[in-house]
Amino acid sequence: MKIRYLIYILIFVLLAGAMTAYYFLKIARPKSSSSATATATATLTSSPTPQTTASLSAYALPVAEFRSRVTKKPFGIYITPQNSPVQPERFTGYHTGADAEYQDVTDDVPVYAIADGKVVLSETASGYGGVFMISFNLNDTQHTALYGHIRPSSLPKDGTTFNKGDRLGLLGTGYSSEAGGERRHLHFAVLSDDRIDIKGYVQSRNELSSWIDPLTILGN
Repeated sequence: MKIRYLIYILIFVLLAGAMTAYYFLKIARPKSSSSATATATATLTSSPTPQTTASLSAYALPVAEFRSRVTKKPFGIYITPQNSPVQPERFTGYHTGADAEYQDVTDDVPVYAIADGKVVLSETASGYGGVFMISFNLNDTQHTALYGHIRPSSLPKDGTTFNKGDRLGLLGTGYSSEAGGERRHLHFAVLSDDRIDIKGYVQSRNELSSWIDPLTILGN
C-alpha cells in the first residue's frame, strides 16, 4: 500500500510540475512578429495627421495687425458728424478705405509695401498730412493704393520702386499736422484701377464702386 501511495504522490507532483512549467512558458513567450507589426501599424494610424500650413497671401499687410485694428471706420461705412464712431467728426460720405487704429501705440509705426511696385504720388494734403500712392499688380491688372496720415519727413520719393514688404514710411503723430489733425491711424485704400485719387470719402455708392475693400485682398 505504501508503494501505491508513493506512486500516486509522484504522479501528482509530476503533473503539477508540468502544468506550472507550461503556464510560465506561455506567459513569457514573446508576441509573434505579425502581432507586433499590427500593433505598430495601429499606433501610427491613430496618430493625428499634421495640418497643412495655409498658403501665404500674395500681398503683405500695409501695417502690422492691420485687419484686427480696423475697428472704427471700415471700408464703405457711411459717415456723418452725427453718427461717426470718431468724435468730433468733420467728414460726411462713404469711406473709401479701411482705417487701422494706432492711438494706443507710442513707438514709431512703419507702413509697408503690400506688393512689388512703384510710388506714383507722394505729397502732403489737407485731412491727411503726409499721403502717398503706389502702383501694383492685382490679378494681372495694375491698380493703385493709398496710404494716408503718414509722417511727411518719412514719405517715399515719387518714382521709387520697391519690393513686397519693404518699409515705405511711418505713421504721423496723432492730432498733429503730420496726420492732418486726425487721430493716429492708417487710412489705406485700394482703387479698382490705376487712377490717382486721394479722396477719403465719396458721396454716393456709385462712386464707391471705384474702390475695393482692402480686407478682401489682404491676408490676416
